[in-house]
Amino acid sequence: MRSFFSLLLATPLYLSGQALVPSVITALSSTLNETSGLVVLNGEVWTQLDSGNPNALYRIDPSDGQVLRSVTVSNASNVDWEEITADGQWLYIGDFGNNLGSRTDLRIYRVSLADLLDLATTELLADTIRFTYPLQTDFTPADRANDWDMEAMVAVGDSLFLFSKNWLSGTSYLYALAAEPGDHFASRRDTLDAQGLITGAAYDADNASIVLVGYTNGTYRPFVWGLDAFAGTNFFSGRKERRMLDAGLVQMEAIAVAGSGIVYLTNEWSLFGSARLWQLPVEVGAGPKLEQRSKVALWPSPNDGRFVIEVDRRCLLELFDMEGRRVRDQVLRPGTNHVDFGDLPNGIYVVRTGSGNHVLRMSVVR
Repeated sequence: MRSFFSLLLATPLYLSGQALVPSVITALSSTLNETSGLVVLNGEVWTQLDSGNPNALYRIDPSDGQVLRSVTVSNASNVDWEEITADGQWLYIGDFGNNLGSRTDLRIYRVSLADLLDLATTELLADTIRFTYPLQTDFTPADRANDWDMEAMVAVGDSLFLFSKNWLSGTSYLYALAAEPGDHFASRRDTLDAQGLITGAAYDADNASIVLVGYTNGTYRPFVWGLDAFAGTNFFSGRKERRMLDAGLVQMEAIAVAGSGIVYLTNEWSLFGSARLWQLPVEVGAGPKLEQRSKVALWPSPNDGRFVIEVDRRCLLELFDMEGRRVRDQVLRPGTNHVDFGDLPNGIYVVRTGSGNHVLRMSVVR
């Protein structure tokens, strides 16, 4: 996968441009009204719910938003689960939501990825990673008026990296701690002027880039941050770009890498609307900024060998298998087009479509 972000300068710089336009794939089952984390594992879409909900992980059908599987983490409690992320061996569940800024029981649960993906599994046992912020000395409750809340996390190497949700300052602190069971200090590494509340994070391992999602405090205007060209795991040290999302007033809670040039997002239910699964196809090229070059929406993925793609201009669609062979092409007309590739084997395919310099690459799963 190529990096999500292509920026003009290599020195640290905050950039802001035209809003990106995500598309709604589907409304989510009412069971998932309080979705707060998202991850794609071997083509499967998984989420979890935040405080007051079951201590369970849910696999989503991205075509209709229904729950395909639920797996209980039997030895864990859901005080305020706010994020899930994974590496090659483990899935990590961040029980570190802290609206009051007063929690002394912050923890991250670790479960076996192989066991989770086993269709026979209905319950899991978790290891526990407990942590504290050594810089915090005042635990007086201050509801949504503190800088000790947390909702975003990625796993990189042998460590976990947390991005705080700072209600007072609108910044985000980068914390690091070992991805091992036991008691740990979360070491503060750096600060990002997030200009809002960070609620989710995803790591693109192929390109060593980070994408963050959040919304503005009080006005619920969603945005994304792209981070790349950083040194090691000093994620705020490289190139940075912030873009608003043209998605209405929604409480975007989670983001995940879904394929080449695509991220999935979820928002939780609110007075502004239902919980939904979104798709954001992002062009990556040599341009000066993160751009959504053509307006393209594709759904569903995964699918049964048929999908719908909507484009705003006449262009050619090319379908490639994972070995880079072109296996199908079709001329698309402005509007809604139907593509049938049900005669091809099950697997992951890459869709290439667009015109001129405006070319998008997306993945579909059959």
